Amino acid sequence: VSRIDYQPASVFAPSWTQGKKHHATGEKGGEEGINIPFLPPWAMANQLGRTLNTVEDLFGRGNHLDLYYAMLVLINEVQSVDLVGAKSKLDGQGLFCLLRNCRRPLFKCLGNPTCKKCVDELDKVGLRDQVRAYKIIRSYQSPEFERLSLCINEKHNCLRNDASRPELPDIAPMKMFRGEPLTKEAAEEILLGSRRKNNDSSWMLVCGQNPAYDEFPCQYQVFYRGRAKNSLWYNPVFKVNTLDGNEVWRRSDYKVRHVKDTPGKMIFTFCDNGVTSQEYWHIVDASDDLSWAVLYYSGAAKTAGQAYLGAMLATPDGKWPDRDQIPRITEALERAGIPWHEMVQVCNDFCQDAPLTPLHPERVNAA
Repeated sequence: VSRIDYQPASVFAPSWTQGKKHHATGEKGGEEGINIPFLPPWAMANQLGRTLNTVEDLFGRGNHLDLYYAMLVLINEVQSVDLVGAKSKLDGQGLFCLLRNCRRPLFKCLGNPTCKKCVDELDKVGLRDQVRAYKIIRSYQSPEFERLSLCINEKHNCLRNDASRPELPDIAPMKMFRGEPLTKEAAEEILLGSRRKNNDSSWMLVCGQNPAYDEFPCQYQVFYRGRAKNSLWYNPVFKVNTLDGNEVWRRSDYKVRHVKDTPGKMIFTFCDNGVTSQEYWHIVDASDDLSWAVLYYSGAAKTAGQAYLGAMLATPDGKWPDRDQIPRITEALERAGIPWHEMVQVCNDFCQDAPLTPLHPERVNAA
């Protein structure tokens, strides 16, 4: 967070270049053309090198979303693309914001080896690489990093990011469940899943579409009703094989509310490592006996500049559904525009001792 990037002409260029338009050939004049930012040659080489390294790494991962993301990164060098436009480097204004508002959490972080390691690693890859950035944050998360991130992002938005949730594709939730029109109560029953049978978790992921999340092993989904009226909570619990070779359990804390007049569509909000996110979730389909469910989500971490989407197939124990259920699951995925080859199987080996206790007081007999 301490590095200052070179900025376009409107900030650092000589006054005679500001507001002028030039053709790519370098011709000057009043003709219409494209804005060419003023960057010193070494800054342009550094920027290009970082972009090419990012693209090379994304291509090497061998999955569909990272390939798609790599192409957007290249396009973003010519034409701004919101989905990959996250700023992770502080310019002069951002540095002033940091030093004015966040000195205490900054110094606390730099004095903590785990927090400093997290900042250093994020500085190398940036926030645009969501898969790698999320792995780094989850590997080196600490209270000091959370407080610094909360100050820089949520309280003061020093990076001036402003991401929006992807609105397309607009996936319709399932209409019928057990032969009846889907209701809010039935949607909650689907989310609660096997916890209604006194299991510790509601669901366990079999496979998912988003590599930023689905690379983590042993993903338990814990949905439960809180003590407050109409309250519903979601605590995902998953294992992280950290970048320094350790194995730890992590979990998050989401508040869930229903979208009015659209049963099966919910809004999930949570604050994760100092960044608040909002996600729209859709129950695409679920079997009558709750032996499997297909869920779709799209969301954004507004001040981190990150937008994302994904889908998941879940069962009570993380094992594949019976073969005769595959055609219906395939149809559900196709309604969400997802072919099977985009789904990545989650590793569910050695998943004992997961911390599945709800993070909030649970309503008695809620199930």
